[in-house]
Amino acid sequence: MLDLILDVLFPQEACCVCHKRGRFSSRRPWCEDCEANMLVLQCSCSTCDICGKYLPDGGSLCLDCQHELPRFDIARAVGPYEEPYRITTKVLKFMGRKNLSIRMGDMMADKVRREPRYKKIDLIVPVPISWSSLQQRGFNQTELLARQISKRLGIPYDCGVICRVKDTPSQTGLSKEERERNLLSAFAIKHPHKVKGRHILLVDDVYTTGSTSRECTKVLLEAGAARVCVITWASGKGL
Repeated sequence: MLDLILDVLFPQEACCVCHKRGRFSSRRPWCEDCEANMLVLQCSCSTCDICGKYLPDGGSLCLDCQHELPRFDIARAVGPYEEPYRITTKVLKFMGRKNLSIRMGDMMADKVRREPRYKKIDLIVPVPISWSSLQQRGFNQTELLARQISKRLGIPYDCGVICRVKDTPSQTGLSKEERERNLLSAFAIKHPHKVKGRHILLVDDVYTTGSTSRECTKVLLEAGAARVCVITWASGKGL
């Protein structure tokens, strides 16, 4: 209800992606042309059968999953980490346009609903961001996405399940190996009884190398979770 009130009081007068003039809202933050572009990109190429990374050269598994299968059952993204998906991610995270999480979360929930391999889900858990990022932004974008997915699917979410026990530097620009070292022992489960025997949907904004999802999955399974699946807004390319 609050979102609808804010839309009436403070309507958005431009598409958040291409800045086309018009009347936009939390449910429609971008224009029809950008929406159509998103839909085209979703089917632009094949994706890895396990982690969901986009494979421009085709195939069923990316090199990372061929080398070592992740411990999560499945990861999927709404679209590839290209414009306009990249732009919407940055507008949400760095420009504080938290209302974007409503439409983005709805699309992520629809992706989960359409993929039968997600099966049963008991609890939705967002990936925690670093303390420094939280101080800079004032919010965790994955919590906003998880909350909206929870509303859409009617499944509870808990933003306090996974906590950061190490404030890691930004992952931007790091290689896969550097990202893995950066995140080693960075997460912990605060209340193991909340995940024991449960089927978890892990929520993040972007899947690049998969280091974050793999590390969070590891601590969830070690705490007794029965199964972990991953959903993100966008995914990088694989080989």
